[in-house]
Amino acid sequence: MRLSISDQSYVESVIREHGLKAAWKGILKEYIKSAGDKFSYILKDPEFINAAPLGANLLSNLSIGEISILYEFALAYNDRKKRKDGGQYFTPDDVSKFLAGHQSLFPRDTVWIDPCSGVGNLSYWLVLQQEDHEDFISKRLFLVDVDPLALLTARVFFTVTFQKQVKDLFNRIESRFIVRDFLTAGDLPRFDAAILNPPYVSGLMKVEFQTAKTRNLYAYFLERTALLAKKGYISITPQTFTSATSFKSLRKLLLDTHKVLDVYCFDNVPDNIFSGVKFGSSNSNKVNSTRAGIIVAREGVKRLNRITPLLRWRTSERAKMFETAHKFLTETVFTEDVFPKISKDLHPLYVTVRSFERKLKDITVNKETEFSLQVPTTPRYFISANKKPINRTSYKTLYFASQKDVDFAYIILNSSYMYWWWRVNDGGMTISETTLLDLPIPESVDLRSAHGLVRQLEKSESKSKVIKINAGKPIENIKHPADLVYLVTSFLFPNEAGFLSETHRNSHLNTLQVSPQQKLIP
Repeated sequence: MRLSISDQSYVESVIREHGLKAAWKGILKEYIKSAGDKFSYILKDPEFINAAPLGANLLSNLSIGEISILYEFALAYNDRKKRKDGGQYFTPDDVSKFLAGHQSLFPRDTVWIDPCSGVGNLSYWLVLQQEDHEDFISKRLFLVDVDPLALLTARVFFTVTFQKQVKDLFNRIESRFIVRDFLTAGDLPRFDAAILNPPYVSGLMKVEFQTAKTRNLYAYFLERTALLAKKGYISITPQTFTSATSFKSLRKLLLDTHKVLDVYCFDNVPDNIFSGVKFGSSNSNKVNSTRAGIIVAREGVKRLNRITPLLRWRTSERAKMFETAHKFLTETVFTEDVFPKISKDLHPLYVTVRSFERKLKDITVNKETEFSLQVPTTPRYFISANKKPINRTSYKTLYFASQKDVDFAYIILNSSYMYWWWRVNDGGMTISETTLLDLPIPESVDLRSAHGLVRQLEKSESKSKVIKINAGKPIENIKHPADLVYLVTSFLFPNEAGFLSETHRNSHLNTLQVSPQQKLIP
């Protein structure tokens, strides 16, 4: 949904005139009036006594996700700084539907909680999965949030959408919509499982949490959820928990609390999970570019850890991506150090290279020499290393003791192998020094036969320069031709070069090579 200029102006004007609460309750009141006489009893609730007298039904025919967008816009207009700092972004309808679809993996009598529900995007799609909507809302679902206005919105929307047999559903379900801080509340209702999209706020140290060193609010929500939701949970967060060093404590806790973990990992180009905008952001780029990760954690007798590679898809393939994402799940070993974002095709290579004794750091030196490589540290679709310096600010310079070592590193870093290794073990906005220097390198490589490839790469440097404008400044990089990168990759890993080359694609959906009969449930 894109708010029209007239809608934005109208929302702004009623907030200026009546204040946020009265204005939004006025919007809800018009929505209820338009829904029909059987919902008129809701208007007698004290919540609507001070509702602003409006004449337009802005919520007509909007989905829960679109209502959330409108509400986020209203909050951002009312307090831009708070929303910027709050890190709370709505969950699009297709994402909510995808998350809620995993409820089929849980027992039918599971009692659910949405611990940071907002206006109820996730819970709405969870309700839709049930046979008896009214019974589920009344007996097996709790929505918790610190924002009473968001909870009122959810309660109104759920009533108008799902009331069929229960004539006063709005009143019956009042106790299921709880104004609490999930992180600190000691009087939470009993529940078995959770579905959540927690706030993404960094820089907050809460020493009472095991995951305090993450300094991230979403980690604290995951921690408390994992400890309290004995049957499991479904969550969406940034995918930093899979690899960032600061999230090691969270990875340990996730492994300790539930034996079955499925993790979906999503890139942010060319399309991204959070396809909307960040209302309230003061940045010129208001697109929410979070690389998302979805966790489905469950009880189990035996440990089962599965994960997808860092998936890419085109905007036109978005529906297909959600339909087929589970087919990319690959069984592997999760550790406190990393949840490797791996594909089925390259999992054997991952196991092999993890056994290599030598790392890239073993052939580098800690002093300036005549043998050096410049490695740009902000990759997107490729990673390169160049011998001649280029005009950019974000890079790491590596030094070597000999021509042999620098040429060896030159081959490795310009192959698809390095790019793949980064996506498996990192995949953030930059290449961390640890990920770069811990790259496993083969023991037996005949560099005499690679002399021609080294020369080709050197020649390519002068012909393959690309420039990207960032904040008005030209940033240079080296993008070698795909066929040359393939030749280099084939020299190192001839059997896997094709699969490694696929890592650069802007869509991974047409690389899927699994049986169409594969099921979501293991």
